[in-house]
Amino acid sequence: MTDFHPDFATAFVHSACIGAWAHDPDTDRLALAPALARLLSLSEAEAFGAPLGVALARIEAEDALRLESVLWAAGRDGCPFEAEFRTRPGPGGPRWLRLMGRCARDPASGARATQGLAFDLTEGRADGPADWRDQRRANRLADHAVAMKGLVAGLRNPPLARLVDEVATEVGHEVARRLRGAGGGVH
Repeated sequence: MTDFHPDFATAFVHSACIGAWAHDPDTDRLALAPALARLLSLSEAEAFGAPLGVALARIEAEDALRLESVLWAAGRDGCPFEAEFRTRPGPGGPRWLRLMGRCARDPASGARATQGLAFDLTEGRADGPADWRDQRRANRLADHAVAMKGLVAGLRNPPLARLVDEVATEVGHEVARRLRGAGGGVH
């Protein structure tokens, strides 16, 4: 970045992006960037064409089920998505990863492919003083509460909407407590 102009290359390097991935919803196979394959403890051969189930076995069970559902939905509706999940402990310990992507048809062949980028979020969850980590957690909770409020509105489920409102209110109180305790700064 020079003066005050964004630099894509620098931003990308510092973004925690670990590479691209692709899922073929018709054959249920994956292709993964080498760094992503390593974080999932997959061999180089498995990184190109492994069944989805092989990669899901390297992810915490409750997260794997949700990720499989997200990929299935993306293959059907083509909407953009993002999903976070935890890897099972490996040589570098468990990792927090995020996949972002969408499914589209190749105009020439008509084949569907879900593709996107993977990000390693582990560093932001573990680094820094405890009060900074707690503030980050509270901020992430607030992000998720806002997302839940937007999602629950379309479900037409008043009891669930009330619960989400209660959670959002309590999360707001937690964020406020953290801000007061940190002298008003946001981390």
